[in-house]
Amino acid sequence: MCLASVGAFTFLMVLLVGLVGPGSGMGDEPVPAGTAVVQVRTGDTLWGLAERFAPASDPRLVVDRIAQMNGLNGVTAEVGRPLVVPMERP
Repeated sequence: MCLASVGAFTFLMVLLVGLVGPGSGMGDEPVPAGTAVVQVRTGDTLWGLAERFAPASDPRLVVDRIAQMNGLNGVTAEVGRPLVVPMERP
């Protein structure tokens, strides 16, 4: 009986953290859902683009999303290349 109670309590706590914890969809998405297409300029870095277009988000997560959306293997992109980047809504 005690083990079942502990299991039920643990399940409810995990459920509660999922509903109200970080990244729960309550207005604090880890990476913005909106996107923009930008052309890489000399001196641009993925980190800099992340900070420019999603300043309220964790730049590490945004850089990962940029790389994923554009099929990049590293953290650099060629000058002149168009990139899809996550962007916060104005």
